[in-house]
Amino acid sequence: MAKKSINIIVTIVIVATLCLIVFSVTYAWFLTSKESSDVNNAASGGNLDIVYQNGQDITGILRPSKTNADALSTTATIRKSDSSVDALATINLNIETISPELAISAFKWEVYKDSDSAPISSGTFSGATDDSQINLVKDYLVTTTNTTFTIKLWLNGDESSGSVANKSISAYIDASAINAPAVVG
Repeated sequence: MAKKSINIIVTIVIVATLCLIVFSVTYAWFLTSKESSDVNNAASGGNLDIVYQNGQDITGILRPSKTNADALSTTATIRKSDSSVDALATINLNIETISPELAISAFKWEVYKDSDSAPISSGTFSGATDDSQINLVKDYLVTTTNTTFTIKLWLNGDESSGSVANKSISAYIDASAINAPAVVG
């Protein structure tokens, strides 16, 4: 029985490490150019200028637990420059490959903003497939103040089984920003 537990832990470590390596390898990209005929850009007389910084790689052993207390996590910080037009940012988790055994509701993600204690978004990997995308943050109005998003991945031990042993996921985070619609009023 101990050997089976070790195999499960090793598998979870491999899965988490692969996922987190891909997280760190791909940095956010932003749409930074707009056509000169774009009404928002022309009206503001400015450019979209976003500052984005990824946190450290997520590494470690993903331990099944009842809460996210043992979650693996990383951060992403975003703001616009003082001269930037208003912008809406989106942060996605792009799944390149995922073992079907990990596409379960017990494998969870949560996103926290700044030091908030409640997640601003959360979900599961239930139904996730190869070449799919999970929207972590959608249409966040970027300000000139740094906003830090903490992304947590965890495995709910009450909902999972040994079927996740030796299974893997390969994914990366990307981000994009667009001009915010002009407010008419």
